[in-house]
Amino acid sequence: MTLTREEQKSVLHMVMESHQGVTLTEAKTNQDIREEMKLNLEFYNSLKEGFIREGKATLDEAAGMFGAVLSVLGNIKDFLTGTKIVKNILEWIKGIVNKLAEKLIPVVDKFIPQKIQDFAKDVGNAVVKLVKWIYETLSYKGLAKLFAMIRYKTFRPTDEQKKCMELAAKKVYKWILITLVVAFVIKLAVIAAPMMAASAATTTAATGTVQTAGFAGFTAAMKPIGALLAKVGHGSLFKGIFSAASAGIKAKDAEKISAEIKAKEQEAKGKELDGIDDAWNYCPLP
Repeated sequence: MTLTREEQKSVLHMVMESHQGVTLTEAKTNQDIREEMKLNLEFYNSLKEGFIREGKATLDEAAGMFGAVLSVLGNIKDFLTGTKIVKNILEWIKGIVNKLAEKLIPVVDKFIPQKIQDFAKDVGNAVVKLVKWIYETLSYKGLAKLFAMIRYKTFRPTDEQKKCMELAAKKVYKWILITLVVAFVIKLAVIAAPMMAASAATTTAATGTVQTAGFAGFTAAMKPIGALLAKVGHGSLFKGIFSAASAGIKAKDAEKISAEIKAKEQEAKGKELDGIDDAWNYCPLP
């Protein structure tokens, strides 16, 4: 059993909650409830295995994928027996990614430097650590298994079924990646903005843009994030982020930085989830 003792308790507690009014003593002698408990333990154990590589938990599982999915799906019995069908794929997936984001965004805080004295060094090191963390731990493979388990109503989907669901999984993976990167950039930019504004070196009247030594260093230090976003097809988002950050710094308005970057974020994430229904239904049912 891959699930920890606490995770097993969470699953059993969830099943009990779906049978309001039934006591634990009654549940122990109720064959139907006992079968539901067994079914859910098998499902969530198999799900967790999908988020483990080489014996180590990936970001998805370690940082809250298990808890997020458990809270969204609940008792899996109806999904696997066919009595409950995911009719609105978009809303169902939004429920998963929004809950997952709630658990993952706070993790980003550990990569924000406490003090920024040297942009090239302090910001650069923070970015490198964040990108390395994402590359090493974030994966769409576990999501593909989860989607295959739901679509094909089995907790042991075939490799072919998991492969087929990778299209939908990659869209959600990109959504999560963008969420993490943008949260990091906003927090870092808000901290660094006063320094960058104060270090303004020249103003180009022709374009009305403010060039600062700090902003130049900030932009250079963020190049690994630009490469990361470009790799997943969102290179334009990187440009938009810095356009928004530049405008906020020029206006000396931290709220403007956050609001404009978030607008760019929503546009990019919207493009991913727009086609999620087609990606989900791309895989034929037997």
